[in-house]
Amino acid sequence: MRFVRQDQAPLPELQTPLTTSGQASQQEDERKAFAQAAQKELDKLRSVISELKARAESANLQTKARPGEEVEKLETELRESQQHLMALKSATVESWNQLKESFGKSLEKLKNGIDNFRKNAA
Repeated sequence: MRFVRQDQAPLPELQTPLTTSGQASQQEDERKAFAQAAQKELDKLRSVISELKARAESANLQTKARPGEEVEKLETELRESQQHLMALKSATVESWNQLKESFGKSLEKLKNGIDNFRKNAA
């Protein structure tokens, strides 16, 4: 029980609750779930690039150079996306959104590269 002097108004209650460990835990769970889903997507794209690489290697010598170069570029973009994801996994709360956006751009660039390769190979 709180005692209040007659001439003094009671102290106001906090209007916004402080972050609890439950909320922090929920944010951490969401971040882990995002990172796991992102890793699965990168693994799937890695598989696609491996298939494209195998096709490029089996192509005849006249067309082999260009597809091979394009596959190497895709592999580089995949490595960059993986690096962005690794940074995202170890991000602080403050840097999470910025790194998440950076990873998203990197992933989109990789997907566009794969789509362009498929269009040009067809």
